[in-house]
Amino acid sequence: MSTDLGTVLANFSTQPTNTSTMKKALFLCLTAFLFASISFAQQDSIKKYPLKDYIAPDIRYRVLNLGSQLAVSGLDKMETVYSSNGFSANADLHYYEYENLTNYQGTTRASLSTSYGARWSKSDTVKDTYSIPRISLRSLSQSRFYNQNTTFWGIHGDIRYSFSGLSSKDNEGILKTQLQFFTITPYISFGKGRIEPIESVRKAMDILLALQKYNRLGMKPDKTMIDSLARVANGVSWKRFYDFRFKRIYQLEELDKAIQNMGLVDTADIIYFANLNDIWSYTKTYRRGSGLRYEGGIIPSLSIINDEYDDSDQSQNNRKFNDKQYGIYGFFSLRRMKPTSYAWQSDIMIDLTFGYERSIGKEEETGNNNEWDDSYLKALLNTGWQFGFYPNTRTYAGITPYAAVSFVGDQETKENTFGASTGFWFDAYYYVSPRFRITFDAGFYYTENFDYTVPSLFWDNFNSYRIDKNHYLSNKGFGYRFNFRLSYAIL
Repeated sequence: MSTDLGTVLANFSTQPTNTSTMKKALFLCLTAFLFASISFAQQDSIKKYPLKDYIAPDIRYRVLNLGSQLAVSGLDKMETVYSSNGFSANADLHYYEYENLTNYQGTTRASLSTSYGARWSKSDTVKDTYSIPRISLRSLSQSRFYNQNTTFWGIHGDIRYSFSGLSSKDNEGILKTQLQFFTITPYISFGKGRIEPIESVRKAMDILLALQKYNRLGMKPDKTMIDSLARVANGVSWKRFYDFRFKRIYQLEELDKAIQNMGLVDTADIIYFANLNDIWSYTKTYRRGSGLRYEGGIIPSLSIINDEYDDSDQSQNNRKFNDKQYGIYGFFSLRRMKPTSYAWQSDIMIDLTFGYERSIGKEEETGNNNEWDDSYLKALLNTGWQFGFYPNTRTYAGITPYAAVSFVGDQETKENTFGASTGFWFDAYYYVSPRFRITFDAGFYYTENFDYTVPSLFWDNFNSYRIDKNHYLSNKGFGYRFNFRLSYAIL
């Protein structure tokens, strides 16, 4: 036993080189550990920024887009004595406005679309001409006026008008049809709470994380620095330029000034600028928010449908259809948007709408007239929970389970119908480049006697608006949707 101990002591005393090597190894390990700790501590401090507490600065943004298209076509078949010529033209006007101020939040989307098509054809003894004019107008708006204690009153609106006509003439006579649809649905509300947009602070976090990853971050950023960079990101995001190239130069220049003035970059080289440009190029204006909002109010509604068919040579087929729908509803809404972390988002939506609707109409046709005056009690409860994953600026994946129930009480027949719809949606996208994008969405749902005709509280819900409403005509069954798209954005 003593011999073994002496041998061990002798071995230690005769190996100074191994001891020195061990000390060096321990020193390197400790250095690497400290470097990694500092590095990950910086990254953790960025990712642990309290997104749910972020208050966005003032935002004012307006966009007006005008587009048009003209197409001309022709065909001439000599062997069959057939020729056809035609043209079509359309013009579209789109307006978008978003404001987020201390005492006001509002969004407006409006569009005006017009088109006209005509064709002339001739085949042996048959000549045919037709023309189709179309007009479509829609305006969607949400406006909330806030007091100092986050209570608010709101006025929102959904206005739609569409017109389409057909005029055709051939050897057998003249055919004319005309369809007009008009609906106005204002929402008058009172509520409490506010949902803040958090996109700009997430952009600032992505920039700092990229600098951290490539060892260009000069110091550990605190909450105040992240807030300051987010304010700059917000300001340059909504700045308008006629030429997009100059807008990008301006944005990167302002971001660079802010970063360097705060001492957040220690080496402003090509790696730094390449990462700054990359993050800013891929940043998508995704819909993330933070806050809780309760809202309730009334919804008066009016819809008018007018459909006319006129065959000048066969008057017995002349038909007119008119229908007016009046409604008054009450509603309650809950929206909770919660960024649970840097990458994860959890949103809850609950809408309850209930009220009374009356439909008065008349259908006139030669030898047959039909009139109706129907009234209904209606209710719809729509609930959903959306989980979103935003790991970086290129990628998103989310799943939304939902459930909805409806009630329709026919006041004439005294029959009550309860319906249900439930399912889930899955959405994902990936940006191969800032303009080349892959998107995917799929949904599976089950419906039974579900009635969706109650005015949707707001069009930003993430449930039933994606369901194929024609599926409800079957009263009961399963449905699904699957879309895979490759797209290239010109702008």
